[in-house]
Amino acid sequence: MSSAEDTSPAFQVAPSPRTGGVGLFATRVLSRGTLILSEAPLFTLPPTRTNSTVLSALSQRTREEQSEFFTLWNAFKAPHNGRPPLLPALGIFATNALPCGDGPESAKEETGWKTGLCGPREGVFLQASRLNHSCRPNICRWWDPDMQEMRIRALRDIEPDEELCMSYVGVDILQARAERTTEIEEVFRFVCTCEACSLDREECLESDRKRAAVRRLFEEIGQCGKEPTLGMRKVQLALRLLQEEQLVHYEASFSFDAFQFCVLVSDFANAKAWVRKAWEATCNTSGPDSPAARTFKMYWANPRTHQLAGVLPRMTLSGPGS
Repeated sequence: MSSAEDTSPAFQVAPSPRTGGVGLFATRVLSRGTLILSEAPLFTLPPTRTNSTVLSALSQRTREEQSEFFTLWNAFKAPHNGRPPLLPALGIFATNALPCGDGPESAKEETGWKTGLCGPREGVFLQASRLNHSCRPNICRWWDPDMQEMRIRALRDIEPDEELCMSYVGVDILQARAERTTEIEEVFRFVCTCEACSLDREECLESDRKRAAVRRLFEEIGQCGKEPTLGMRKVQLALRLLQEEQLVHYEASFSFDAFQFCVLVSDFANAKAWVRKAWEATCNTSGPDSPAARTFKMYWANPRTHQLAGVLPRMTLSGPGS
């Protein structure tokens, strides 16, 4: 690929046939891990805000930016389930705000709600806020506290003209379709028609089964500290199910679990392989300079520094390719 192609715009704003509004669409092939967008927020506000505080913050922006703000979608302009509509500025902010905090809640941001319930501050973005939802997201967002920017990266290879979609619902993406769609409609006031929610009955039941298994494995793996062989089997199963469900943004978490099982039994060769996999997965979601990526790289260099190293008798487990 030429340098001209590398630096060409990665996306464009275009009508979204699926949602009836607009979205962001790839303009060229985007390989997994590609940094698609780095964007500073138009403005940020704490979780407690009013129409007046939104308008006050907006008044500090240019006329063009103010006009663009009012073109963003407002999901709260009509009554819903007995709740009154919100005034326009507040409704647009509530619909489009993303978490922008570097406090103790920041680790939740990659899987937090679109409306910013996880972060200490929320912000509106003129481009990133146009990203639509999918229960099989192909992009991941991460707030960079040092640069004060939202980073959007490709979770998998993306083809030209493919819509870029993130998850609005955090770990609740692992719920069954009926639960997901009910939650999405209640909180975000739209009916999800993504690929995962449009499966036929039998395929949907199979998808629900796999997602329920991943939820269960999250808990079960944490209880396998004295049974590393069993824990490793559960990690391998979870990673396979995530691949099948196209939910690869959880790969780093499970790969780090496998790393810890390996260091427990002093299997440092496989530990290095697993933490490298965790590092690669994190680079694809939050970039090589993120705190998690730096931590994984440190353990990759010397897994013996982990506090669990050698706690259990020595044994050989398995690596990522086993």
